This record gives sequence, C-alpha cells and structure tokens, in this order.
Amino acid sequence: MIARGPEAAAVPSPFTPDEQRRFDEGFEWAVGKYPPERRKSALLAVLHLAQDQLGWLTEPAMAYVGARLQIPAVRVREVATFYTMYRLKPVGRHHIGVCNSVSCWAMGSERVLHSCEERLGIKKGHTTKDGLFSLEEVACLAACGGAPAVLVNNFTYFENVTPDSMGRLIMELRDQPGQEMAKGPEPRRTMQVIESQSQPQATGPEAGTTAAESGSTEPK
Repeated sequence: MIARGPEAAAVPSPFTPDEQRRFDEGFEWAVGKYPPERRKSALLAVLHLAQDQLGWLTEPAMAYVGARLQIPAVRVREVATFYTMYRLKPVGRHHIGVCNSVSCWAMGSERVLHSCEERLGIKKGHTTKDGLFSLEEVACLAACGGAPAVLVNNFTYFENVTPDSMGRLIMELRDQPGQEMAKGPEPRRTMQVIESQSQPQATGPEAGTTAAESGSTEPK
C-alpha cells in the first residue's frame, strides 16, 4: 500500500544517487514553469521524470512524487492510473510502441504490429521471457506525416516503418542494453490453509495452538 495524505512526507526516495540527481534537476525545471501556488500542476511532468529514471512507476515512486509536490499519494496514483502513458508494472528493456491512429492504420501499422508479435513471440501488452522486449499499441504519436510511426523507449521515433524495417530495428536493439527496470514488488506470502478448527489461525513463526483452538479448557 502507498502512503496517504500527510504520511507521504515520510516516504524515502526510491532513486539511486545518480537517478536522484537527474530527478532533482528535472523536478526544478518542471516546477519552475508554474507559479509557486500552482506547483502541483507539474504532477504529470514529474511522474514522467520518475518513470524515466525507473522504467515504470513503482508505488514508492508515486508516494515520493506526492511528497515532493505536497499531493496525497493516493491522488497521485489516481492520476497515474488514468493516463495510459504511465506504466504501473515493469516492461522490457526495449519498449516498442506501435501507433494505432487513423493515419498510421491506413498506412499499415496493423501489419507492423503483427510482424512485431511474430518476431518477438508475444502479443501486444506483453513482455518477452528474457525481459528484453515489450510491445504495446499506443495512441497517436503525432507523426502523421511519417505514418506509420513507432516509439521506442519513450523517446526515439521511427517513421515510415514497414514490417521489414521493423525487423531490422529489432535485430539492432537486441545488441543494445536498453533501460534497466526497477524491480517489481515481492509476491505476497500465501496464507496458510486452515483445514480444521484445531489449527492455529496465525501464520507467523510465533503462531501456536491456543487452549480454545485445541478444544481444551485447560491452560497450556
């Protein structure tokens, strides 16, 4: 769970020292575009900054952004889940977004997307088993003059893409490190299955059977 309201102020930074430096520089630039009383308006830009550093928006990152902007972390998460450009789970080190706008569709983006699925062995919205590639169908990339367009790793545009040129691009990307992703949350521990009322309800190492649970009236 993420911190809510004033509790977000105690959230530690999720960044390494180098990531923190880059985040702070971008933060000052983003906040400086607004009057002091409107600094919360920089939320969208600051979320992008956090995502650029970590590869996706972790729960601690959203709470930290809220603390820096004095916005309840739960509100930050509401914004992040509303917009599709924010990623709430790790993606591949090379994230490929194929535009699905009318212009790109008319110029063959559907064939480009299908060729990516075949070459990578995944469907859109998924990541390869080695974690190297993820594939997504994205909204208009504002590159209608060069349709169909593809966006790689959130910053690099490729226009007039064909299935063949996309195949060559994937081969080139395989030799590049891509962006390291912040680790996902640890899976929750599975609760113990209670098969009979004589079993203890607690699951921790200190759990023990109480007199009432064992059916005895004698203290243990």
